[in-house]
Amino acid sequence: MQRDETLKVKDRILKIIDELNEINKELKNKAIEKAIENLKIAVYGDKIGSEGFYHNYMREKLLEMFQGSQYIESSGTKISNLGFRPDLVIINYNELIIAEIETNNKRALRKMDKIAKVLDKLKNLPIATNRNIRIIFCLLDSDDKIISKAKKYNFEIFVLDNFELKKL
Repeated sequence: MQRDETLKVKDRILKIIDELNEINKELKNKAIEKAIENLKIAVYGDKIGSEGFYHNYMREKLLEMFQGSQYIESSGTKISNLGFRPDLVIINYNELIIAEIETNNKRALRKMDKIAKVLDKLKNLPIATNRNIRIIFCLLDSDDKIISKAKKYNFEIFVLDNFELKKL
């Protein structure tokens, strides 16, 4: 009974989000955008830190996809000593997964260059010993520049599509 009521409330909130999105196409109002984001957090999960809804949602999806020891903002991994702080680090028996979650493609391109510059140093860290290193970028959307640069550096791209992460 309780679950049915919860699903009805979620459906109602999702309809309200759709209505607010339609209204905001006309008004382009920051307060409405914030209300939409807060409603999405209410439906899909809590916000962690100062990042926006999509950033947190993609991080949660990544955590569901990959198993292993997980470090948010790379705390305790010494990776930040290299000059960047990944959004998520996942360590399992044979892999070290470095994930960057970006809602802005220009920032993603800059981060790709930055990570490529320190990749050799990253391979020398104790947590990378005897592990395959995977660099993953999670984005809201992609373009030819992103795909080209990811291929150049051998990075993986995941894009949020209908609230699911899809690997390109």
